[in-house]
Amino acid sequence: MTAEEINDMVETAPAFYKIFVDDLEQSIEFYGACLGFTEQRRIDAGKFDEIILAPSKQGASLVLCRWKDGRAIDQGGAQGPTGYFVSDVDEIVDRMTKRGATPVLGPVDYSGMRIAVLADPDGHQIELLARS
Repeated sequence: MTAEEINDMVETAPAFYKIFVDDLEQSIEFYGACLGFTEQRRIDAGKFDEIILAPSKQGASLVLCRWKDGRAIDQGGAQGPTGYFVSDVDEIVDRMTKRGATPVLGPVDYSGMRIAVLADPDGHQIELLARS
């Protein structure tokens, strides 16, 4: 099968990112207040609950999940941060830290960009970028 045939069959733009959290309501508020996500749908997925959040403009949805049995969330080392373009990195860093995020890097200027990396209240890394 050629690349053209595959492109006709598959959309390669990300549809969603799924992360497991301890407190769904806290995470909904965090991602809504800090990055403009809005709740679209709640799903009972059997062993866990899902909340689908839509971005304020365009891009992939964020799916927040919580295990019903209360198991601990293990942060493995195989996943990098989810990245978001924002208009003002410093303002969003301030907003996130006031809501429980932990700074990991920056904000710093790098290669024509203003960037910062934070960990959300559950430890998921978020990379913020603004074009200079």
